[in-house]
Amino acid sequence: MSNTSRTSSTVATALRVLRLLADHPDGLGISEVARALDIGKSTAHLLLATLLEQEFAERTPDSRYRLGLTAFEVGSAVPDAARFGGDLITPMRALADLSGEAVSLAVLRNRDAIMIQRFETKHVLRAEIGVGTRMPLISCASGKFLLAHMSDEQVDSLYPAEALPRVTVHSVRTKTGLRAMFPEIRRRGYALNDEEYAEGITGIANGVADASGQYVAALSVAGPTSRFRAEHWIEPLAEAAQKMTELLSGRR
Repeated sequence: MSNTSRTSSTVATALRVLRLLADHPDGLGISEVARALDIGKSTAHLLLATLLEQEFAERTPDSRYRLGLTAFEVGSAVPDAARFGGDLITPMRALADLSGEAVSLAVLRNRDAIMIQRFETKHVLRAEIGVGTRMPLISCASGKFLLAHMSDEQVDSLYPAEALPRVTVHSVRTKTGLRAMFPEIRRRGYALNDEEYAEGITGIANGVADASGQYVAALSVAGPTSRFRAEHWIEPLAEAAQKMTELLSGRR
């Protein structure tokens, strides 16, 4: 067998692993992957280790494997019609139709919130903000909501220094100042962004939780600061986030 044939066979099997993980969002163990694909455990381990290294897969605390965000980043290159689907998106679409504003879903990736779904506003916002956009956690409503529900140890791991990087002139610049926002975010159930990511854009975010109650994503509404009133969307946003939580956790 030629090297080309061996490489093609390995790639094909790796893609089968990715498809298998896509069908099991809660993750699979090495033995389960091996049985499902009729391959040896050593082969399954090698493939999963490679996918893990390249961040196409991630390992859960109980040593199971599930899709990583790099798999999403590659998948986000497909047309919008193929990417936007499923029951989970229905509450987002309803909120976008109701508000006429940009509605986005973001997940955590290191010190960024990655936008994985978005319904555009009827009004003009910055064109470079779209699916795949990485926003610093400290400068967007989604990021601040997710940070507020982390442990102190997790926050310190992300931001070991007191000084924080500047994104706009409105960005919080110290870890102490950032932490001071957390109790209020948790108390009221949402986070705000007032031109901290981009001049002229204001937003509000709430959380989407999985079956364990952990916030795994943040849902936001944003619009031009000149007319956007976050208080108008507190309840509709909370209702949409709750519906998505129920769908994600299998309670609907």
